[in-house]
Amino acid sequence: MLLSGVNSFSQHSGENRKEFGKTFKPHLKTKIASSVAKTERRDKERSHRVHRALCSKCKRVPVLCVCPSLPSELLNVSTHILVLQHPREFRRKSLSTVPLLPLILKKCTIKVGYNFEPNQLQLVNDFIEKGRKPLLLFPGNDAVSLDGTNLPNDSDVDESNIAKQLNSERLEKLKSEPQLLIVLDGTWAEAKRMLMQSPNLVSKCQQVQFTAEQKSIYDVVRPEPEKHCISTLEACAYALLLLEPDESKERAQYVKEQLESSMKYMVQTKIQINEEKEPDPRFVTQGMKIYEKNKRRFEIKRDLFGS
Repeated sequence: MLLSGVNSFSQHSGENRKEFGKTFKPHLKTKIASSVAKTERRDKERSHRVHRALCSKCKRVPVLCVCPSLPSELLNVSTHILVLQHPREFRRKSLSTVPLLPLILKKCTIKVGYNFEPNQLQLVNDFIEKGRKPLLLFPGNDAVSLDGTNLPNDSDVDESNIAKQLNSERLEKLKSEPQLLIVLDGTWAEAKRMLMQSPNLVSKCQQVQFTAEQKSIYDVVRPEPEKHCISTLEACAYALLLLEPDESKERAQYVKEQLESSMKYMVQTKIQINEEKEPDPRFVTQGMKIYEKNKRRFEIKRDLFGS
């Protein structure tokens, strides 16, 4: 409506434009000028957009391709990884580590959503029908500690030893047969919300946890909120190492190293590209961005209304 009025108004010139401009209230002039400026910016952005070819395997732009770091064939372990990914994390494709998982692991499935029911997940249904409980990687009071840490620290030595023994027995039972490991992908706030909105799924799972052994590889480009926090890929890698049976430890260690190696390659490529490329005009400093917007709005307002 505003822009259609501007088209006819822009045909006026000189004194006629000034006189005609008097029929517009000041705030409306500003609104019209802002609308025109915004349309100009969008048209300019669209004109600079080009279709970027993606790698057929990793689905990334060529400069961010991670294929050189991937194994020649998918790696197989007994544990099946099921990633439940928050939609917002799904949209962060260039920053997310989850897309790397199915490029490396043979048994990896990704589902995207805000909440989940067991009957929506075929893998979970199949597991439950076998009388098994899927594992959910998320800390909790009844969580099995995969690395023997974060157990109740009772002042009573006997009670503490009993807790350690019980956890050890539960862990050995988990390692004795193939598992389905559910991992939530999102910020801590998003993951907690997903958990709260999926009570039926949580009730069907056995929670497991561990303490991160080192700082996240990704911390240099996407800082974690706490030192013990790590990326989803790193969590999967360490959990696989802890869950695989003892006779498969060497294989699990290789898988962990491969996952982390590919992630390091992705991070280093991202850093290198960021250092080499010229600043994108869309991401100039906030102060300069506001200045340019206001400047163009003033110019349009002057051209249209003569003031």
